[in-house]
Amino acid sequence: MNYDKVDLNLLKVFDAVMTELNVTRAAARLRMTQPAVSNALNRLRRLFNDELFIKVPSGVTPTPRATSIWSGIKDAMNAIRLTLEPESFNPTTAPITFTLAMNDLITNLLLPRIVTVLEKEAPFVDLRIVPTTNINAPMLLEQAEIDVAIGAFNKTTESRLRAQELLVSPLVCVMRHNHPLANQELTFEQYLEAKHLLVTLSGEPTGLIEPKLELLGLKRRVGATVNQFMTAPNLLINSDFIAILPLLVVRQSELKEQLYYCSLPLEIEIAPSILKMMWHERNHRHPAIEWLRNLIVNIVISTNF
Repeated sequence: MNYDKVDLNLLKVFDAVMTELNVTRAAARLRMTQPAVSNALNRLRRLFNDELFIKVPSGVTPTPRATSIWSGIKDAMNAIRLTLEPESFNPTTAPITFTLAMNDLITNLLLPRIVTVLEKEAPFVDLRIVPTTNINAPMLLEQAEIDVAIGAFNKTTESRLRAQELLVSPLVCVMRHNHPLANQELTFEQYLEAKHLLVTLSGEPTGLIEPKLELLGLKRRVGATVNQFMTAPNLLINSDFIAILPLLVVRQSELKEQLYYCSLPLEIEIAPSILKMMWHERNHRHPAIEWLRNLIVNIVISTNF
């Protein structure tokens, strides 16, 4: 391809469509009409001799050729943008609304501390909190419905999403302090015979343990499921249920004095819960959202959870 024949405005369109994976949202981002973006895409297709984007129900999906060239184009466009349009964010005067996706545990941990800082340093900033199942967070970020998601997300290979680890919490077996299985070493057999409470944000009736048990040809009885972490302690102290929870849940519960926790049997040990913050590439250099991310990181660092 001859560089002299490339219209750099077309690369802005390519970058926007790759970021949004939706022509309508890309047009809004570029302050262009949708037909103008579609026309630019047709020119790009002729230029690269590739379809570049294929229509799907949610918008468009990139071809392998589009994916392979985006990294270089994205970095170049970001460098030009920062050079020509340096942006700033003044939290003391800026009126802006941030939308965050968090489960009940994370909301309980972080929201009061975030609000305290906002009232002192950013009086015109508003917050919207929406629930996340960890599974739907990437979709919410892709569709620009949220600015930041916080949760124990699985590793994602999605190149348009960025993530930062905030804290690590071991997973422990929790029950009431006078439970028949409390105050002793919990054996694998005792664990299997117990009645289990499962916290499942997505509503799925299985948890992290099921794949391990299936490999052994075993099952456990899940007697109840809930979709909120902070509901679990109250259920546990009033029943014979046991539950696998992040240690963070126990430490943050007002009922922690009535709870007993112990390590899981060796046969079903699982990795700790890793709390992450996730955001979309489109907002990586957005001054306001960068300020919000730094605020959240500083709160986690300065607080002994």
